[in-house]
Amino acid sequence: MFKFPTTAQKSQSGVTTRRLWASRPSNATLDLQFENISDTDTSAILAAYNQAKGPVDDLSLPTALFNGADSTLTTYLDTSVTGAGLIWSFAEDSPPTVQSIAPNRSTVNVKLAAELRMS
Repeated sequence: MFKFPTTAQKSQSGVTTRRLWASRPSNATLDLQFENISDTDTSAILAAYNQAKGPVDDLSLPTALFNGADSTLTTYLDTSVTGAGLIWSFAEDSPPTVQSIAPNRSTVNVKLAAELRMS
C-alpha cells in the first residue's frame, strides 16, 4: 500500500546501508473493482477519468468509497480525514477497464495512486 522512499547500497564487503529520504510514506496504490454496476454508474467513472485527464488532476474521493473499510483502514485510505498530504489520482498508464456482464450491467476496474504533495 504505502511505501517509504528509501534507497539501499551494498558495499563490496556485503554490508547493506539503507537511506530514508522522508519522514512520511507515499506512493500508495488502491485497486478498486465495481461489480455489476449500471451503465449510468459506469459512465460516471469514465467521466471522472476524462475530467481528471487520466492521472493529471487530483481526485476528491467520496467518503462512500471507503464504506467497506473499518475506521482503522479508513484513516490510511481517506486522506481527507487524516490530512496526511497524500493526493489521490488515477494511476499512470492504467485507465479504467470495463467488462460488460449483462445488458446495462458492467464490472469496472480502477487503479488509483496517491502521492505525497506539500502545499
